[in-house]
Amino acid sequence: MIRYWRKTSRMIIKYMLHGSEYSEGSEITVDELLDRINSNQPPLILDIRTVQEYMNGHIPNARSIAVMDIKSNLEDLQHFKEKEIVTTCPGGGLSLVAVDILVNANFKDVKSLRGGMWGWVEKGYLTTTADEFIYPSKKDRTKISEEKQFLDEKYVGEIHQSLDARNLICPQPIMRSIESLKVIEIGQVLEILTTDPGSKADIPAWVRSTGHQLLIFEENASKDFRFLIRRMK
Repeated sequence: MIRYWRKTSRMIIKYMLHGSEYSEGSEITVDELLDRINSNQPPLILDIRTVQEYMNGHIPNARSIAVMDIKSNLEDLQHFKEKEIVTTCPGGGLSLVAVDILVNANFKDVKSLRGGMWGWVEKGYLTTTADEFIYPSKKDRTKISEEKQFLDEKYVGEIHQSLDARNLICPQPIMRSIESLKVIEIGQVLEILTTDPGSKADIPAWVRSTGHQLLIFEENASKDFRFLIRRMK
């Protein structure tokens, strides 16, 4: 703990001395964050407090990553480069340093929670000790892969087009999926619903062969299938 605060204190002092053109105004209030969490495109929340503070209570779905570990985990955060990210610390100072690190690494939309967790708790907003996610070190590649998949599924963003291909048989689900993907823009997401057992293998194979991105595949108890596909080109 002492080592942590020594390191973070040095980072804050360096930030205060040299400043950054990027972090000025890069803040979000606790009320604004609550609204964003309840929207259809919630931000990724990075809690940069100590692991113990995080485990004692954090914003639901927040991810724990020490500020000094952000640079070493940039590769594993790459799939959030275009997504809104909110950093939070105890009082809102150190999280500006985290904003600075991410913006300088070309992350597009990063904000610091003004007032930090103190401000969030003071408002009486919900905290949890559940859904704990301590951002893994680069040594644990298996866990990184698993958690990246979880985060991809949770933060796929807005669904721009939905195709109900249930009760259709091969090749209709694929043919209609191809046509539906054509009408959305690059980077947007297509939802596909099917009941044809063949689509379970056909759609992922089609996505791979055409260079698009399969974000989610779900199979429920009634043997309905759901796919989220991001158009990549």
